[in-house]
Amino acid sequence: MGSIRQPDWSKLSSLDPELVRAFVAVVDSGGFTAAAKRLHRTQSTISLRIRTLEERLDTHMFLRNSRRLALSQDGENFLIYARRILQVQNEAIAALTRSSRENVIRFGLPEDYAELWLPGLLKKFYELRPGARPHVHCRMSLELLERLQAGELDLALVVRHGAQAGGRHLGREDVVWAAHGDFKLARDASVPLALFPETCCYRQRGLEALTGLARPYHVVYTSQSPTGIRIAVNQGAAATIIDRCTLPDTWRVLGAEEGLPPLPPADLELHRSPAMRAPEVDDLVSLIETMVDERRRASLEFCD
Repeated sequence: MGSIRQPDWSKLSSLDPELVRAFVAVVDSGGFTAAAKRLHRTQSTISLRIRTLEERLDTHMFLRNSRRLALSQDGENFLIYARRILQVQNEAIAALTRSSRENVIRFGLPEDYAELWLPGLLKKFYELRPGARPHVHCRMSLELLERLQAGELDLALVVRHGAQAGGRHLGREDVVWAAHGDFKLARDASVPLALFPETCCYRQRGLEALTGLARPYHVVYTSQSPTGIRIAVNQGAAATIIDRCTLPDTWRVLGAEEGLPPLPPADLELHRSPAMRAPEVDDLVSLIETMVDERRRASLEFCD
């Protein structure tokens, strides 16, 4: 019986990690199609990578005459090394990421809340933690939650969208229809609206309330930025939906006189990544909770 030829494992050092990743994905997922979906690549790309891997190592990783996907003896041997290669690569990246992110806190919140609270919040936080480096992300609440779940944020202050709470409840903000002081609206006229995009819960709740009253409306302006909404409203040609106690001086609240329905309040939640347990984050959380509570108390006194 002839001896089994051994592949040249010295070529491991010159292998593209993407070839190794494709090989492990094919093994773990049980096929080329499933591996392509896992790696978000086409099946032809995965096939090419496996073929390239085999050419570089001068061997076959899979048994070509098998009805099901099966590893060759060389494939089984190489799988041990492949998993080690990927493990070391992931550990190296994680180590560099931790080093580069030392004292960095990725904090997300909607832009309108950032304009209202962020200057005072950051001032107090820098005084408390001079070496910390907050990295602020301003996005819609749903996008912030997606980024938090994907590990791209450490902390997120958001408006609750569904009925179920997913974070720490911080309080409620009254939400109202509002427009520039010069804006006029007849009770039976179609309501011109300047709103945030479809993922905004204020928009969703407002349109549902209008639909429930069979009140006609038309969206004349959509913007992800509060600045864009303000520009539209300040022209006196559209109404919008905002927190009652953050009304600009030149705006007024709309309601029953214009035939507009009341709106549900906004529930504020603070979401924190389970993986982030740094004391700097504890301090930032405490400052956010205090800030929201103080703002709520001040708003209640002002509105009264």
